[in-house]
Amino acid sequence: MTSIAPSDRSVESSLHYWLIFLKYIVQKLHLHRDMADLSEDDKEERRRLWWASYIIDRHTALSFNGRPRITDHECHLLPTPRPDTVWNQPGPLLPWSDRRQVNTIPTYHVRSLDMLGLFLPLSRILGEIVDYRFLSDHSTFNTGRDFLHAIQNKIVHNLEVWLHSFVALVGSDFCGIAEPEYEFSPALEIPTVAYYGFHMYHCMFVLLHGPMDVVRMYQDHAWQASSEFLTAGEHAVACANIARYILRIDPELCLMYRFFGTYFLQSSFIFLILAQKLGRQSDNLILRNCTINLQVLDMFVAATNMDYQRTFAKLLRRALSYNMGNSAGDAPGDGQPVAEYVSVQPSSLDPEMLRYRWVPGYTGLWISPADRG
Repeated sequence: MTSIAPSDRSVESSLHYWLIFLKYIVQKLHLHRDMADLSEDDKEERRRLWWASYIIDRHTALSFNGRPRITDHECHLLPTPRPDTVWNQPGPLLPWSDRRQVNTIPTYHVRSLDMLGLFLPLSRILGEIVDYRFLSDHSTFNTGRDFLHAIQNKIVHNLEVWLHSFVALVGSDFCGIAEPEYEFSPALEIPTVAYYGFHMYHCMFVLLHGPMDVVRMYQDHAWQASSEFLTAGEHAVACANIARYILRIDPELCLMYRFFGTYFLQSSFIFLILAQKLGRQSDNLILRNCTINLQVLDMFVAATNMDYQRTFAKLLRRALSYNMGNSAGDAPGDGQPVAEYVSVQPSSLDPEMLRYRWVPGYTGLWISPADRG
């Protein structure tokens, strides 16, 4: 599931179409319906395939600046998946002893610390955020500010439900990893996927309260002076702190690097913009978070060598090198002369980065062969 995302050039150009085909296949197989004549194991396998496709659908809607193709309405008759601990146990699965235990509507609660348990409720919220963003850009619906504000408040409430259920499973001490000065020794009973899920939770606030598009972020002075900017910035700080711990427990980003990449990029935009606009007036917190994000980006480039990660790493490294006045050391990297990075303050976004837009008419991280030049 987590291997589906923007990939190397050899397959990237056709990936968008394969994902459309995925949705067609899971609907053609009627995976969103339980078949009465199947065993409980076969039913559960079909459910897990459907819900994995649901998560991929929302993830690619964000990655490629589209709308979710699988609707929540299609899912109302299908039970949500059982925890991995139940699915992986030896022997056949037993039917539910009490039908009231069956959840046929995706909730916002974290019911288990595994891939589906964490990301299914977050993906439902992500779909709501993507739809909210499209409503905000719609010429009819974006005139009703009270309407949009009510939607935003509802999404915030849904995120609070997710967090409270998550804390009940991991403990409040774990959640301190989102704080800059907090030190936490990774506990063996908390799986690695919980760190990724907690990062995605905070990224949801960045997506909800920010323009989602790096150029809009850079140019929208009204947003930069608003409380929404402060909220998005606070959660972007949390994302950087959690990314620091992810590097500790999964230093090569082996678990879900392609899935993680989109959310990490969105949570990093704010610090790039602050570093470029403030220049050498950037405070230590901005530089610290930029440095953490660059370390993660360098690992992304080493692991996946994706175009958008290389482009963003180059841009962030250039801004960092200028702001820190770094004439020695290895901050610039990429084989570029140090002076090229340090002597001139970057005054605008790199043209390469402008290919990746989240506004009408653009396709996010998907660049068609014709646009590659």
